[in-house]
Amino acid sequence: MEVALLPSNVRILVTSRPLNDIVEKLHNTSHIKSKSMDEISIDMAKHDIRVYIQHQLSTSMYSLSEMEIGRLVDTSDGLFEWARLACEFIQSPEEAATPIERYQQLMSAMSGGSGDLLDNMYKAILENAIGKSQTARDRFHSVMCQILYTKEPLSIDSLNAMRQNFSKSEDIYDVNLTLQSMGALLGGIADRSKPVRPLHASFYDFLSDTSRGGEFAIDVGDMHHNLALASLNIMQEKLCFNICQLESSYMWNAEVKDLNLRVKKFISAYLSYACRFWVDHAKGVKNGERLVKQVKIFFKEKFLFWMEALSLLESLNNAPAALASIAQWMEVGLLQSKKGHD
Repeated sequence: MEVALLPSNVRILVTSRPLNDIVEKLHNTSHIKSKSMDEISIDMAKHDIRVYIQHQLSTSMYSLSEMEIGRLVDTSDGLFEWARLACEFIQSPEEAATPIERYQQLMSAMSGGSGDLLDNMYKAILENAIGKSQTARDRFHSVMCQILYTKEPLSIDSLNAMRQNFSKSEDIYDVNLTLQSMGALLGGIADRSKPVRPLHASFYDFLSDTSRGGEFAIDVGDMHHNLALASLNIMQEKLCFNICQLESSYMWNAEVKDLNLRVKKFISAYLSYACRFWVDHAKGVKNGERLVKQVKIFFKEKFLFWMEALSLLESLNNAPAALASIAQWMEVGLLQSKKGHD
């Protein structure tokens, strides 16, 4: 390993949630010093949070007083993620409210709510970002459900490409209508080509738990059906013979010097996603009679081109398991269809 070549005085800092497998790997290793965040006193954490808040809000149009900063520090209860979100919220470029008004709104939401501190912060930010329009809230649920149930983070452009193939016309719109106001919670908003992902894992936890997220909690609904259908439609349209325009089919992939550049040019991020994950989404569809028909057409017309794409994407080794899974899923779907017609 190249790490062994580093000078002996180099130290590498790694932070993580205390997951069992990570703790077990690091706990009894002689050259690794592990320290639980629980061992750090709340006073030390609050001191660091005060310095952080003072720095973050130093460029605001309105400078908070020491007493107001102290209230933020005390309310954070030692949670850096809460402090980060608070600063983002107060500095939000919203013309309808000044920084001090957003500070007062935040303090009111924190003092009036019960339950988890971070959950209350998420609710305050989402209420401000989404508003009370039912259309905006419906779009929030749909977009966040798409982000929550994709198998790997996709960019805004890729999310939109998938959404253009959803089954209902009311679900086809630019996801940025929802995401543009959620920069405090999600990364990848400013650049439409960057993957959209939560800035903190606790936001996913919040959305996934009805008891925590309340009206903002996300239910999978028919999202797996939408993502499976979108993937099949995209592959049906985009896959073709010699998709990367290789000069010869007699060469191994490893022998094509510019293969990575060709793959990036001819296989878009959303087509790559569709090829690698459509089976996972199909398996999540319980009543898939209509989808079974789409799969049959796809296998008849595009199967070999799919295999070629998987090879180019270095994912061909996943094909046997995927085929076995989709065969079993189709068999169940056909049995359900037959019972329905009997």
